[in-house]
Amino acid sequence: MKIYLLLSILLMVCIIPVAAAEETGGDGPCLSCHGKDTPLIVQAWSESAHAKNDIACKDCHSGEYDIGHMTGQDRAVVEASVCARCHADVAKRHFSGKHGIGFSAGRACTRTMDRTPELLAGCNDCHEKGSTLVRQEVECARFLAQSPEMQRQGCLSCHKVETRCDVCHSSHSTDLAIVRDPAVCATCHMGPDHPQYEMWMTSRHGILFNLKGRSLAPDCMTCHMPEGDHNVSTGITMGLAGQEYPEAVREEQRGKMLTACSPCHTKSFSLRNLEDADAVQRQAKAIVDEAASIIRGLEKDGLIKPSPAERPAHPLSGKKLEIGSQMLYENLSGVEAVFFRMKKFYYVITYKGVFHQNPDYAHWYGNAPLKLALSEIKSEAALLREVKSLKERVDNLSVFGRTGTDSDKQSQADTLRTNLGHLRELYLRGDLSEDDYTKRKNDLLDRHGL
Repeated sequence: MKIYLLLSILLMVCIIPVAAAEETGGDGPCLSCHGKDTPLIVQAWSESAHAKNDIACKDCHSGEYDIGHMTGQDRAVVEASVCARCHADVAKRHFSGKHGIGFSAGRACTRTMDRTPELLAGCNDCHEKGSTLVRQEVECARFLAQSPEMQRQGCLSCHKVETRCDVCHSSHSTDLAIVRDPAVCATCHMGPDHPQYEMWMTSRHGILFNLKGRSLAPDCMTCHMPEGDHNVSTGITMGLAGQEYPEAVREEQRGKMLTACSPCHTKSFSLRNLEDADAVQRQAKAIVDEAASIIRGLEKDGLIKPSPAERPAHPLSGKKLEIGSQMLYENLSGVEAVFFRMKKFYYVITYKGVFHQNPDYAHWYGNAPLKLALSEIKSEAALLREVKSLKERVDNLSVFGRTGTDSDKQSQADTLRTNLGHLRELYLRGDLSEDDYTKRKNDLLDRHGL
């Protein structure tokens, strides 16, 4: 009997640590499978600060997904709100910056608004119920126009930065050397729409950084995350597409950027370069606005083909022309396609090239193609109007016959019809201004008592 009692006690001593390990996620079911199936995940976690501080799998992934997880369903997503339980100050700074509206760029962000009952009642418009996780159906037209696969791979992989810390940080490692490498920023901040990484990398700053490191030259964090501040809006004085901030905000953020520049540059030198960038942005925006005005004029005159009414409905604007922030790149006319590249690529590159101290990007990748695109739009608009005029002249001649063939045998109505056609031909040919055409047409109608 004593032997059985002793064996029972020994068995309990052996079982309790295993149960405890399973409860915390230590060497329990997580590691028993992932140690074999995904060993590098286990290695990254075991070498992390989380492991050293007894932060186990279930502490972040929760313990409520075991059954579904074992049957092949999706893993429990670790949102930024989970990280915020331990990293509250960092999370607060993250949510107050541009990364904190990564999903919400397509509609107004409400974080700075008073928390009224009406506002809180609308949280589920963007967020999953009871969660900070933003729904995929966020109102961004370019997102909504894509396939689910492209939404996941081409949109959310970057824009989930609002709710996912592992967009920048690695999922299981806490090695800060990884996230402090500027190449991490390049994953999203590169390419034709905003090549900040390429601009910085090939600027004097980037070259010196790669040769001498952060001690002699700035990288992304130096200017936009000083001392590890997770509000990446630090020092930025305008919106995502150059929208003006209130003057007080501009002055505050400009002061922060001047502080970032001060270890290497005098205030006057830095200020002059930043103000040059401000001026270039305004100049570039004026070019975009001129092009937009031309396109609206073409649409008003029925010269956009396919017209908004003839193409698939816009996800948000329906059958209306959309050339603003929600402009698509699908089903456009030729002139709209030029405008999309102009406003989405060349305009942004022009002024951000100056802000990132890269003259070639500012000039030859931005300013030059921006102005060439305006010339192309103007030329295309003139051609479309000329074709329309020629078509109207042909139609006019087909209805009224050859002009200048008045005859005494024609009835009064035929004479009037011929004279009106002749006047319109002169107008369409450019021999009469619109005012002269209107005056002479009215005079002719008056003589006939009409």
